[in-house]
Amino acid sequence: MKKILITGGDGQLSKQLFLELSNNFEVISLSKKDLNITDKKNVKSILSKYNPEIVINSAAYTNVDGCETNSKLAYDVNANAINNFKDFFNGLFIQISTDYVFDGENGPYNESSKTNPLGIYGKSKLHGEEIVRDNFKNHLIIRTNVLFGGKSKANFLAWVIESLLLKKEINVVDDQYNNPVSVYDLSKTIHNLIYAESRGIIHVGSDTLCSRFEFANMIANCWNLNNNYIKPISTEDLSRKIKNYLAPRPLKSGLISLNEYLPILSLKNSLKNIKNQKN
Repeated sequence: MKKILITGGDGQLSKQLFLELSNNFEVISLSKKDLNITDKKNVKSILSKYNPEIVINSAAYTNVDGCETNSKLAYDVNANAINNFKDFFNGLFIQISTDYVFDGENGPYNESSKTNPLGIYGKSKLHGEEIVRDNFKNHLIIRTNVLFGGKSKANFLAWVIESLLLKKEINVVDDQYNNPVSVYDLSKTIHNLIYAESRGIIHVGSDTLCSRFEFANMIANCWNLNNNYIKPISTEDLSRKIKNYLAPRPLKSGLISLNEYLPILSLKNSLKNIKNQKN
């Protein structure tokens, strides 16, 4: 049984990956407390202790606005930390990346689309991809966008549901387009990609390109909640309303794949499945 090490063990994706992969692999998932990927000695010690054949690096600094004010932390976690693995690991290195490596001018994007990140978050993640490509012969870079579901409350789905249950009015941007993907679908896809021995860059998104406002309404409809509390707002107006809304966002984004073997991920079905799990 192959051994997989997952970094960033407290994240919503890493928690679901642990559940998804544990039936077929020996999985070690470590939080920052046990594995600080920016500490080279810590990385060396953990790799020596567990000797994994596969590393899934889901650790990241994902606060896109925080990245603008602390670029050093963004680059240290999202890029430079990957260098700490290269001298001590020669197996399959899987890097979780993002649609923010694109500028959002004419999405959705496929794996051959030209990257052009707008903000520090996207730039640091793209630099991380470059380090992976340059230093790991066996690598898989998985780009995704607008992850939802899982046990974490820090995701769009949970925020919309909780707000509507409390009859709280929420402003949701109507000019940022993505094709959201659930952590359950992404975890299963990663599982399949490992078995298929896929390499290179793979895009994972659902079958529905929609604005965040449209997605919020899909959530409300699925949960039979009152969508009158969902108010559309432009990204420009929201940036004026929220003090620390600093980072430029790719507006017309979304990810599609040239890999014909990837299954079609239904956004509507994903929402229904999550609702059924919670009932």
